[in-house]
Amino acid sequence: MGTIKQLPVHLINKIAAGECIERPASVVKELVENALDAGASKIDVYIEQGGTKLIRVVDNGKGIAREDLPLAVRQHATSKLTDENDLYAINTMGFRGEALASIAAVAVLKISSMPEGQSEGASIEVRGGEVSPVVPYAASSGTVVEVHNLFFNTPARRKFLKTANTEMNHCQEAIIRLALPREDISFSFYHNNRKLIEVSAGESKRQRIADLFGIEIADTLVQVFTQKENITFTAYVCKPEFARPSNRWQYFFVNNRAIKDKVISHALKEAYRGLMPHDRQPIGFLFLDIDPSMVDVNVHPTKSEVRFADSGYIHSLVLGAIRQRFLSSDLTAALEITDSKGPTNTKADQGKEQTQHHQAVKEALTDFFKTANHSQQMKIDFRQAHKPTPAPMRSQSSEANIGEKPTTQGISEDKDTQPVRKQPKALQIHNSYLVVETENGLMIIDQHAQHERILYHQLKKRIEAGPIAKQKLLIPEVVNLTSRQIAQIEQIRDQLDKAGVETEPFGPHSIAINSLPAMFRNLNAAEFIEDLLARLENVPQVDAETVLEHILQSLACKSAVKAGDQLKPEEIEALLESRDSTDFTNSCPHGRPTALKMTLSELEKQFKRT
Repeated sequence: MGTIKQLPVHLINKIAAGECIERPASVVKELVENALDAGASKIDVYIEQGGTKLIRVVDNGKGIAREDLPLAVRQHATSKLTDENDLYAINTMGFRGEALASIAAVAVLKISSMPEGQSEGASIEVRGGEVSPVVPYAASSGTVVEVHNLFFNTPARRKFLKTANTEMNHCQEAIIRLALPREDISFSFYHNNRKLIEVSAGESKRQRIADLFGIEIADTLVQVFTQKENITFTAYVCKPEFARPSNRWQYFFVNNRAIKDKVISHALKEAYRGLMPHDRQPIGFLFLDIDPSMVDVNVHPTKSEVRFADSGYIHSLVLGAIRQRFLSSDLTAALEITDSKGPTNTKADQGKEQTQHHQAVKEALTDFFKTANHSQQMKIDFRQAHKPTPAPMRSQSSEANIGEKPTTQGISEDKDTQPVRKQPKALQIHNSYLVVETENGLMIIDQHAQHERILYHQLKKRIEAGPIAKQKLLIPEVVNLTSRQIAQIEQIRDQLDKAGVETEPFGPHSIAINSLPAMFRNLNAAEFIEDLLARLENVPQVDAETVLEHILQSLACKSAVKAGDQLKPEEIEALLESRDSTDFTNSCPHGRPTALKMTLSELEKQFKRT
């Protein structure tokens, strides 16, 4: 006798439920998607005990006809598909025809609906797979779906659920993902009769984000928009200074469907490359409206994953749009200083731990404000800062724009042959930071980070333009390394050569540096190699592009002026002029800020003038 047999319908439904009904939040998602497909403009969700005791979804959609109710709870019964061609152009949130049948297999399901334009509706109940007769129902048009005692007949599944509070949080997250892209629809969400979410129809996307995540998050966001062929891309992404430790605040939508997608995720992170530290994640709300034939949503039972017909194009579009928007934005981080009674804070970290970089700037500026006879002191400090230095700053070629041996530019002589300097553009404090007057206040520039970004920008432009100019060393510089490090240098030799660094083996435990980029003639080759290898040690996947990026960053870092270097007026002026012509000038190549700004009103507040 054969061993293969046809499974009974109730077992098939339980298997289907195991694929798409993982927890109460899965039920909420499926039921709200049905309400959206029904054309509802108002959706209210009520749950009890995290959704295990009750889930009730009420909508004002077009409703379900009396004769359709028995079919609605059967497996693979749907009004959203007519033939297989519809699978390649999905325009609805749901389409598999499994949701209601799967829910009914593991819970007590009741559907009550009043179709538009009818005087009487109908109601049906399914308990443990048993379908009740259809009975009359009277109410306003729309549908009410109630799910009682989820997993009551599958105790093995129920025991894997978390606490009621945890399951409630998952349900709330499901509502957020459904409500974010549909600002044309009102949503409310209640847990144990306590309202947790209420958003109104007719809002802007930014206001919807503010309602769901708070005005503090919404205020950090920059809007991105582009439209090409059959794709419209809208995004709200944070300035680099507001990046977070995790990707918890990243939401992606394709045709209003919340998805998880590695292509879009990678494009978003790449858009911030060099603008924020590598261990931070941007806040981002990304919305793609795309021709349904260009995306396959029938990839996963929960419809949380999609497949693009041309994922490379999508990646390029998202990356390019965000990057282009940043080029036209002021990404300078804001500086906020409290009085001496409280700690110093930046808006970027919202009162949390400060980075060492920010703290140093704020301490210097706080001391600056507290100095007695401040106006007179500033004049003295300025004169001291502009005295000739005994040793010039590290010399670079004229290609680097700054760092050259200064000329007498900006100095003239009057009839008494007394030198007269023109108005200085910045005040250097602690030989590390430049205080610059702006139209609306002041800005503090980290001289090392700023010079590093400028050099990185110039080096990258040279490489993009063609082979970079190299400077042959009269005496090759020998660098001692471990066997493992020598092997690593061999692997990246081509990328080093592209950046103007020529190397060759020199004995069993060392390499020789034969040439360096012409614009970095005084670069300490040993420091550069040591820094580069340390960077690559922390990179999990080292491809050719990533290697070249780290080489450029290391070259710029080791060639830039350092904190503690006293700059001459000409050097300060050259640095500020180069800053204005550098892309993404407000962060160094590692993503740390190059400058912090303070408005005049904030400055006046520090002096108790307002």
